[in-house]
Amino acid sequence: MEAEILNIATEKINNLEGLECKILAENTEENETFFDAKIAIYHGNLENKYFAEIKKKIVPNNVPRILEQTKNIEPIIIIADYITPKAKELLRINNISYVDTAGNMFLKSQYLYLLIQTNKTNRNTLKTNTKAFNKAGLKVIYQFLLNPEFINKPYRFIGEKANVTIATVGVVLKDLLKENYIIQENKKEYKFHNKERLFEEWVKEYNKNLRPKLRKKKYRWLNKSVNWRKIKLPRETFWGGVNAAELLTEYLIADKIEIYTGQKFEEVMKRLKILPDDKGDITITELFWKNKEHNNQLVEPMLIYADLLGGTNTRYLETANIIYKKYVQDKL
Repeated sequence: MEAEILNIATEKINNLEGLECKILAENTEENETFFDAKIAIYHGNLENKYFAEIKKKIVPNNVPRILEQTKNIEPIIIIADYITPKAKELLRINNISYVDTAGNMFLKSQYLYLLIQTNKTNRNTLKTNTKAFNKAGLKVIYQFLLNPEFINKPYRFIGEKANVTIATVGVVLKDLLKENYIIQENKKEYKFHNKERLFEEWVKEYNKNLRPKLRKKKYRWLNKSVNWRKIKLPRETFWGGVNAAELLTEYLIADKIEIYTGQKFEEVMKRLKILPDDKGDITITELFWKNKEHNNQLVEPMLIYADLLGGTNTRYLETANIIYKKYVQDKL
């Protein structure tokens, strides 16, 4: 598969007038980092060499790890069958070259700058018919990611935790089995087959199909000098997004506030002394899960990570990578 993607991508470059692409090596190493290939792109008498990572598909939550793995090596080029629009944007922001098999490309090096965005895409060949990643299904998968043992709990139990119907739970399990995210050990038990891949897909679809559909409202502080870090949140209310990432990592300063709550928005507004404002930097979002009572005022790190990848801020991506390595990776 990788060889085929590489050959198609290099052919797309060679089809451009004035450019020539050659594969210099496959399965090469640089500074103790392994790469799928090394290529050269010639423009006139100028040679532009790249270390290539070849993937079937690149989505936004792949980008932080790409940046981490390649931070001391350049130039890098990502070659893929399909790269989502937001992933392309993130790669460009971070000056990472890419080319896909449909001919979309961003090439940047010392001697070359080229951006081509066609109306062509291979995404249709990569779509899945599963219903597991619709709004309700994503709520169930979130519970499975946080609590892997839930996949063998009664449907009613899972439905209560995820705030979905029993029928939805059955559909999700059936589709996850069909897509090989889980496998059946016996008549009564399932186990995860590729939890990391499931998490990557969940993050992408959460930002596409669940987060935008959650009820939310914007506010501003009544007292502009308030220190939000010293506020004790009311019951069933949690810091999320960028400000939760600030508390968790101390790596960035939040430029906005996100709050998840199971309470009525009006009650939270009164408790926090905030005012409705369509242009405010505080967003209250409804909980999409049944809250567990605990002392932590933050949502789970997996959700903080997903929230950060909903934007294109480079600092957010760096922070997301820190959270992934410290709080998420070992649970996958």
